[in-house]
Amino acid sequence: MNFDTSQLRSFVTVAELKSFSKSSERLCRVQSAISQQIQKLEKQLNAILFIRNRNGVTLTAQGERLLPYAVKMLSINDEAVSALCENQPKGWLRVGTSDTYATCFLKDILMSCSERYPGLQIEVHCGYSESIWTMYEKGQLDIVLTQCCPSNINSETLHVEPLLWMCSRTSDVYKKTPVPLALFSKGCADREIALNGLVQVGKDYTMGFHSSSHAGILAAVSSGYYVSAILASTSNQDFKVLTETDGFPPLGNLEISMAYNDHADNSLTQMFACVVREYFRWSRSRKHQLKVV
Repeated sequence: MNFDTSQLRSFVTVAELKSFSKSSERLCRVQSAISQQIQKLEKQLNAILFIRNRNGVTLTAQGERLLPYAVKMLSINDEAVSALCENQPKGWLRVGTSDTYATCFLKDILMSCSERYPGLQIEVHCGYSESIWTMYEKGQLDIVLTQCCPSNINSETLHVEPLLWMCSRTSDVYKKTPVPLALFSKGCADREIALNGLVQVGKDYTMGFHSSSHAGILAAVSSGYYVSAILASTSNQDFKVLTETDGFPPLGNLEISMAYNDHADNSLTQMFACVVREYFRWSRSRKHQLKVV
C-alpha cells in the first residue's frame, strides 16, 4: 500500500480545521475535490476517518491513529522537496495591488505560492490603482493585480464583480438625508464611481469618513453610522446591500486585471501568475458550487 501525499495533505488539513469548507479555502481547491480525496483515502484504508455532524467534522479512532503518521510523512516529503529541488526559483518579486485586494485575496495566493516555490521572496506594494499602474509603467513593479488598467497596457481580466452600496444590517442610517458616507480618500476610483452615481440621481450626501484602508472602511460601516460602496466579496455577513428601492443607484461592475512583462515559462512572474489564475479559477468554482447547493 502506497499513500498519496495530496490525499494525506487534505486529510491533515481537514483534521486541523475540522471543516471541509475551510480546508477547501486553505488548499485553494473546490470542496468536492477535498471530499473525493478523503473518500479515496478511506477506501484505500477500508476505514472511516471522519464523523460528519452539524458542528463540522471530528476524527474517528482510525483517523486519530493515522494523523501523527500523516503529519510525519508530509513533513519528510516537504523537507525532501526543499532539499533536493535545487532548481527551485529564487529571487524577489515586486507585486502591486490595492489594499482591498491584498486584504481579501492575497492570503490564499501567498500560501499556495509559498508551498510551491519556497525560494521565492515577495514584496507587496499597496496603493490606489492609478499609482500602482504608474509604478508598473516605470518598471518599479514586476506584476500588478488591480483595477482600472490603462488601455496602453496589455493585461488579462482575472475577476469581475459588482460594487454595491452597503450599511450595517442593524442600522437605518441609509434613510438619513443627507446620507453620511464612508469612502476611500481622494485618488481611489471606487470613490469617484460612488459619488458620480449619487450626483446622477440627485441624492444628497455628506462625507463623514475618509480612509486609505479597507479595514478602516469596514470598521466605519460596521459602526452603523455610515454607508459605503464595497465590493461584494469583500463585505461581511453583518452588512446589508442597498438597492434602487432604498434610493441608491447601481454602480456597475469592477474588473481586476493582471499585467506583467516577463512571460517566459521559467520566469518568477509567470510562475506567480499561474498561482493567481488557479486561485481565481478555484474561487469561481467555489461560488458556483455554493449557488448549486
